[in-house]
Parts: sequence; C-alpha cells; structure tokens
Amino acid sequence: MAALNIASKANQAITLPALLVAEYAREADPNVKIVIEFKDVEVLDSSEKGELRFAMTGKPPVFASSQVIRELLQGFPFWQDHSEDLVYEWIARTQGFVSTDFRSVEGPLLELDSHLTLRSYVVGYTVTPADFAVWGAIRGNKVAYAAVKKGVMLNVSRWFTFVEETHLWIASAVQSLNAHAQERRANKSKEGASYDIALPDTDKGVVTRFPPEPSYVPKRAYEAGQRELIL
Repeated sequence: MAALNIASKANQAITLPALLVAEYAREADPNVKIVIEFKDVEVLDSSEKGELRFAMTGKPPVFASSQVIRELLQGFPFWQDHSEDLVYEWIARTQGFVSTDFRSVEGPLLELDSHLTLRSYVVGYTVTPADFAVWGAIRGNKVAYAAVKKGVMLNVSRWFTFVEETHLWIASAVQSLNAHAQERRANKSKEGASYDIALPDTDKGVVTRFPPEPSYVPKRAYEAGQRELIL
C-alpha cells in the first residue's frame, strides 16, 4: 500500500512525471495499490519544499520527483528491465524541462530530438517509465509543450504523439490533474473581483467618486503627494 500526494498548484513539469509513472504502475499491475490525492497547495511540506509526497507502508516519505519515481520502481515489481540505469538517467533529465524559459528548455528538447532519431522509445524497444516521465515533464511545461505541438522538432513530436495515442489512460491522468486547477479558478471567479490594488500611503486617504471605483489620479501627481484630483 502506498500514498502519493500531489500539490495541484505546483509546476506540472515536476508533478506530472510522478503521476504518470504511478498511473502506469496501476495500469500494468492491478494488484498495485496506490492512493493518489491532490492538495490545493504549491508545496506540501514547507521543510522539504516538496511538490510531491510519496510514502509506502513502513518506509519514510520522499518528496523530490526523481525520488518518488525511484521509490515507485523499486517498491512495485510492475516493471523489470536490464536498461534500469538508462531509465534513471532519463528520469533525472526531466529536470531540464522544469523552466518556463524557452532558452532553457530548447537545449534539452534538441537533445531529445536527436536521441529519438530512428527510435520509437526513449530507452530500448518498448515503453518504459522513462517515456512517461519525459512525456509528463514536457506536457507539464506550457513552453515545451507548445514547441512540440508546433512540430518543429519532428522526432520529439512523432514520439510524443505516439506515446499518447498508444496509452489512452494518459489523457485521463492529465485531466485529473488539470481538473483541480480548473476547479480552483472557477471558485476564485465566483468570489468576485478584488479591489485590493496595494496603493502606497493610503493611510492619508484616497478620494473616490463612485465607490468602489477610485478616482483617477495621475501617477506623477500621486507620487508627488497629490492624492486628490479636483474635477
């Protein structure tokens, strides 16, 4: 028995790889029991700075994405392969897709594109957790995902589509994570607009004509100390 907690507000390039490998474990072996729960926070444990928390019965929890995936692979015999070292290498490389700066992710994407030349899978001749981890990191990064969807990197785009279309459960896993973010945005919208605009020096007052709409005060006049505008 194991439990995987996921911070739904966190960077999905970090959380989605672990979620997909956990779902892959459950798909590969019906006897694998993993309880997956989403938390409406950015960090689950402030002391560990963890977007994830994975714990198996009788073992201490782990928080980093690569550690969670390693625990999944070692804790459940759903996947056994002689290419284990290569799989772990590519799981570690998912850190290259965390940044939302295109210049930061372009290099890892180009390396992956070159690696996938004449290859259908990231490692070996069949799907491995490395495919799901790398796929999840790219899908969770809006910048990397947009680049792949444009089809500029032909090998990555081909592989990305192939993995998704041959494992239909991936769409449900992605949706389960996105559903929490969508629900949070909907609830925030229902709360109404906020008029907390953080003006400085409001202890001296701000004139309004038709509350709660503030009267217009030019920025230069406001900074100079003139907080009333005579119309």
